[in-house]
Amino acid sequence: MASEKGSGSEEPLVPDEFDDQFYKDLLSKIPEATKALRQKDTQDNADNVQRLLICSNRYKCNWFLEQTKCQDLEDEVKRLNGQLDDARKMSELDQETIAQLREVIESAWRQKDAALLREQTAQDELTKLKEIVDDQAETIKNLSDTRANLKHRRDDNKEKENLKGEIKDLNKRLQMQRNYTTELEALNHTLEEKNKNLIKVLDETSTEAFNSKKRIDALTKDLSQMKTDELKYTEQIAMSKLQLEKLTKMKVRQNLQILSLKTNLEHLNTQHNVTCNKLAKITVDLEYAIQERDKNKRDLAQKTNLLKIREDEIIKWKQENAKLAKLQDNASRKYCTLEESRKELEDENLRLKTQFNTQDKEFEALRRLVQQFERNNNNLTKERDTLKIDLLAEHKTAEESQQTVQETQHEIRALKDSLLLQERKNKKLNEEIIILNNEKSKKTDEIQSLLDKMDTLQNKIHLKESYELELKRTVSDAEAQYSRMKAQHDVLVNENNSNLRLIQNLNEEKSKLRNNIENLQNTIEALKGKVSYRDSEIGKLQLQIDKMEKERRLLKNELRTSQLNHQHTRAELYEKKKENDKFLKSQQEEVKKLTRLQRDLDNMIDEKNSICATLTRKEEQFTDLKTEFENLQRSHDILQSEFSKNCDDMKLMRVEIKNLLTERNVLRKDRESAANLRHELLQMHRVFNQQRVKARALQEEMMTPMNVHRWRNLKGKDPHKCDLIQKIQFLRRQLLHYNVTNLEQERALKESQRLYSTLKEFIVKLPSIKIKEELNEVKSALSLKTRKLKALKAEISVKSIEEKSHIVELEELKNDLTKVKNQLLNERKSKEKLLQERQTIMQMQMQCMSAPPHLQTNFTPSLKHPNGI
Repeated sequence: MASEKGSGSEEPLVPDEFDDQFYKDLLSKIPEATKALRQKDTQDNADNVQRLLICSNRYKCNWFLEQTKCQDLEDEVKRLNGQLDDARKMSELDQETIAQLREVIESAWRQKDAALLREQTAQDELTKLKEIVDDQAETIKNLSDTRANLKHRRDDNKEKENLKGEIKDLNKRLQMQRNYTTELEALNHTLEEKNKNLIKVLDETSTEAFNSKKRIDALTKDLSQMKTDELKYTEQIAMSKLQLEKLTKMKVRQNLQILSLKTNLEHLNTQHNVTCNKLAKITVDLEYAIQERDKNKRDLAQKTNLLKIREDEIIKWKQENAKLAKLQDNASRKYCTLEESRKELEDENLRLKTQFNTQDKEFEALRRLVQQFERNNNNLTKERDTLKIDLLAEHKTAEESQQTVQETQHEIRALKDSLLLQERKNKKLNEEIIILNNEKSKKTDEIQSLLDKMDTLQNKIHLKESYELELKRTVSDAEAQYSRMKAQHDVLVNENNSNLRLIQNLNEEKSKLRNNIENLQNTIEALKGKVSYRDSEIGKLQLQIDKMEKERRLLKNELRTSQLNHQHTRAELYEKKKENDKFLKSQQEEVKKLTRLQRDLDNMIDEKNSICATLTRKEEQFTDLKTEFENLQRSHDILQSEFSKNCDDMKLMRVEIKNLLTERNVLRKDRESAANLRHELLQMHRVFNQQRVKARALQEEMMTPMNVHRWRNLKGKDPHKCDLIQKIQFLRRQLLHYNVTNLEQERALKESQRLYSTLKEFIVKLPSIKIKEELNEVKSALSLKTRKLKALKAEISVKSIEEKSHIVELEELKNDLTKVKNQLLNERKSKEKLLQERQTIMQMQMQCMSAPPHLQTNFTPSLKHPNGI
């Protein structure tokens, strides 16, 4: 880092570890360097220096931001650790409550068993009392038979009274015992209800514990992910530090280049000192303005980041508050149910009061936490308001500095590009986080399956441990037998050694006897026959000795092999002991599981029987409803067919009624116009009479014509009169027509009235609208019942599948038990075989021991010992 040195001195340009003070000193020297460069007409170098300064400021800002992010991540890690500790504590409390509930349930089961035993004893006493009553009834019958013969005796009456008193006492006892049995049944029923409630509470607590375990696992995984993110961010920070160090080196090199160029440019910039001084002042002012703008930007960025972080924290607190509210609601519901059960079972829930007190304390702690969260939210809202006020003030200052900002828009664009790149990176990181969450959910499922496998393996281990204990016992017995056999073997070896010594002594005596035989051959010729006989016997004995020696060698080899086998069996037994212990543990756990499964099976069978009973009832109701529905459907079809026919008739009748109504209206109008016609008729009669008079006059004139023109009917002579005559003729025709139509309409009205009355009677006989409503209600009820039946069938199918799975598990357990039993039998057989082999070895050793103790002293010179002696 500090290997590069200055041009004029041996000291390094940049120290190994530079502080903020060194950085500030360099920044204070940069304006002087820029002034000097501009005085020497090297504006490009001055611009490069300013660019380096801007880049270094940016990198510094980024470094500070990353430091703040790292601190936030550390705070989040600490908070998650605290949540993990709280979750662990909660899980421990849940486990304690589960253990207490289990103890309560076990005590309830014990009470139930005691009640059942009492019921059985009471039933036995009842049966005994019934037998006593029957015996006494028989004695009463016998006494009643004897009473006819012994009427005059007073002792019979006394015995009768005594028997009646005893019968009354027995009846009282029976009633007392019946009352006791009823009370016991009521107590049993209440205890069963209590057990059911306790089992429900246990299931709820177990589900909560399982959920808490899942949450703990999820939190641990989140912690591991956060740690990996921390490592990534630390690596990024290290990379950024390296980049900063490289940039500082480059900057120092450029500063050195600028200083070297300074000496060369001093001679050229003497003429432009005045202008350069002015430009330097302007540039310094601009730089100070840029620095102020950068400071304002940094403050704005920092405050916006703080606002965003605090808003995220507020959202998180709100979510946690919602979760806590849900938990509080669930806890309050549970508390209400527990209070109701406490009112019903005050005598037996004294033991559960401690649990309720602990739960109350937890609720109070949760409420305090909620209050703290609310206070924190209020404080955060206040801080947000203050920050908004600060933002408004800063916006005002920003508006004032907008004039200077216009010159530096290209820098802002560069910042925007970098921000876009960072946003893309953040999006990529979010996508990776989503993928990691999906993988986390998959891994949780895998962990759960592994836990189930671990439980099964632990059960198997318990079985093997029990099996190993049995094997240990058998091994201890075998070792005891082996020690006995070893002692016997040592005894046999000592005896064999003593026999060998005797044989050696006998061989020495044999050599002495040979010398004696050579000296005494002359004297022993008479005894050769006896000696030959004894030699033959000795040869036989020698053959037997050879055989025994061979058998002894074989036994030695067998003993060596048996010792090796014994060592192997010891090693195998040691391994089997371990396996046996594991099997024992697994067997105990499987026995516990079997008892649990049997209880669950009993409960499931009871539920199945109840469901089957309800199903049979529902099926009977369904069949009844089906028959009713079929009858109603038939009646409905018949009515529908009749209704369709009647609808057609009704349509025709409606058309006819409409026509009749129109005709009636027309007739009414005609009747109204008939009064006018009567007035016109009267007028016409008057006119007619006048015309008649005129006609008579004309007839008289015709009879006595005065002129030729009077014989002609001249229409144009009196046209008004001619028109009236034509009208009268037309009206007469109309009257005739109207009279005919009126008669026809009256007939049609009578027929329509008759049809109307018949239809009315028919419609009265038809079923009303209420039947339709009832049919709709029946249909809706049927649809509801069919849905319920489908739901029940689905539940039955699910329970049947669960039963099948339980049956399969039981079969697997049975198969495992049979395998273990077969293994035990095989091992027992192998042990029996070993014992038989040992017995055979013992018998062989006993045979060796039972060999003749004293051999004959005279051997032939041709015979030799197998050892070569």
